[in-house]
Amino acid sequence: MTPANSDGCSPDFPDEALAAELDELRALLDGAEKPACAEEGDGLVIMRLCSGLTLKEWEGIGARRDLRDWMVLPIAANPFPYLTRIQQTLKDLVFLSEHDPLTKLHNRGAFERILAAELIRSSRSGQPLAVALLDLDDFKTVNDTYGHPCGDRVLETMGALLAAEKRTYDYAARVGGEEFALILPGVGMVRAEGIVERLIESARTLRVVCDGVDTPLCVTLSAGIACTKGKVAISWEKLYAMADEALYAAKAEGKDRVHCAPIADLTGTPEKTLVRADEKRFLFTGSTKG
Repeated sequence: MTPANSDGCSPDFPDEALAAELDELRALLDGAEKPACAEEGDGLVIMRLCSGLTLKEWEGIGARRDLRDWMVLPIAANPFPYLTRIQQTLKDLVFLSEHDPLTKLHNRGAFERILAAELIRSSRSGQPLAVALLDLDDFKTVNDTYGHPCGDRVLETMGALLAAEKRTYDYAARVGGEEFALILPGVGMVRAEGIVERLIESARTLRVVCDGVDTPLCVTLSAGIACTKGKVAISWEKLYAMADEALYAAKAEGKDRVHCAPIADLTGTPEKTLVRADEKRFLFTGSTKG
């Protein structure tokens, strides 16, 4: 244990000074080279003494200054409440690393990891698995017309809809700007299409209220579904690509609808569709402008 600074700090220690000191220390640690003799898992504990600072006061400083990755332990007190807090902090950090901060759905990295794991489970059990990609229609127009805060409100509303309507063992994720995904374990194409159709219908009934906008906004979704019966091995990249192609087809067919890809087990590797960037942009936004 190496003291970074032996000076004590009282509860009224300035937030700015403490935050600046810890940020500087973090930068030094991030830039430090790992010793050649160090083994995987070796680490260094840095201690900054803050005499008189309570756990409650630290939590306030940590929240205000984004210092939640710094852990605290008492020198002469019962450490259990602090250890409990450290455990919760670690859980919070894991959640933040796997979830989109705006919608609270799984993020792209977590989606890829879960889909890969579910495909392995599907192949072993012989049970079907479906993945649906859902994209907000003409979302660029919302941002351009009403501003990004309103666009964020639309995304939050859509995230809440997916979280509320999915089954408890399904996975919902935000995988792009206005693109969402559902992983549906144990679901074949027919059931998946019904689930997504209901989501699209629910989206049609949404009315999003934005500050400074007189009329609530209406939104629609386009979706593409790909499915495997679990009879043959398939990569998550291939299944995702099939759902993506189906999503493009739904856009081309007029938006506000779902399109189903061929069953992955019954077809070869899907051929890539050569769609120019401006054509894709038009399908998704209704505009050829970047």
